Amino acid sequence: MKKKKKVIIGSTVGAGSIFALATWIIGNMVYDGTVGKNPSVSAEDMTVFYTEREDKVLDTLDKYEHATTFVQSPINGYEVEVLDIKANTPTNDVMVIVHGIGSNYHEVLNSAFNYLENGYNVVVYHQRHTGLTGGENYTFGLYERFDLDAVAGFARELYPNGILGIHGFSMGAATATMHTELNEESKYADFYVLDAPYHTMESAVELGIIAENIPFLPVSYAKWAGNVVLKLKENLVYDDIQPVKAVSNITVPVLLIHGTEDKVTPPESSQYIYDAIPHEQKELWYIEGLGHCEADDLMEKEYFSGIYQFIEKYVR
Repeated sequence: MKKKKKVIIGSTVGAGSIFALATWIIGNMVYDGTVGKNPSVSAEDMTVFYTEREDKVLDTLDKYEHATTFVQSPINGYEVEVLDIKANTPTNDVMVIVHGIGSNYHEVLNSAFNYLENGYNVVVYHQRHTGLTGGENYTFGLYERFDLDAVAGFARELYPNGILGIHGFSMGAATATMHTELNEESKYADFYVLDAPYHTMESAVELGIIAENIPFLPVSYAKWAGNVVLKLKENLVYDDIQPVKAVSNITVPVLLIHGTEDKVTPPESSQYIYDAIPHEQKELWYIEGLGHCEADDLMEKEYFSGIYQFIEKYVR
């Protein structure tokens, strides 16, 4: 009897150890693909990478007056690398463009060029954990929103007499969504363009796990394991990051854009955010057949025409 009891206890301990090990391994896989993700291009390689790239964005950038500066992010305690680009035709209006996870401000320069040719100065910047901006990881908008507020304040100081819009892509859109709450106090931004935000971090993580399509790995378990590791490593959980809750008191106009075939952030996220906005100065534009943040590239003319129409209708 005692021997049998020892076998049962030993088996239970062994199974528990295997489960804990599996949770740690799977959780770290989820962590490394989200909060712990590395930027696609390192700070050291950026100049060479974008000089050699086929679209030659740096050559186009040189057609405009531009300057790099570092803006202090007081809440986060580090500096943010910022690029101010002036339109060739003088204007007081400015767009702040926010890139997504793993990306950097070079990846939104083509959008910047469209704004520069249509009456706006542009401020872009490297989000935390990117370029020479501080931060050791991504937090899906939780800490990034404070950097955005600092950058928006910098842009407002540069262009105090014009309208200021914030245009975010993917995690940049979620960051901008979370920033709306801060903006009700700072009053830097006059409107937002949110392209493919997620309404909760959990929804984005779940879709990312599904996209990996790992055989025999239950999505719910992988998501739970990722949350466990996130708590252990960063003292955060998915529920701490819910952009949809930030818009409950927003007073400025918002345009939401989402491709119906997006496999990175759930298309329904934009609907949830739209429904949570308490005023009527809002629009939701679903683009049939397009995936994640593709419209600015694949249908640039129509995409920006829709944005400019929105601005004319609700902002000017």
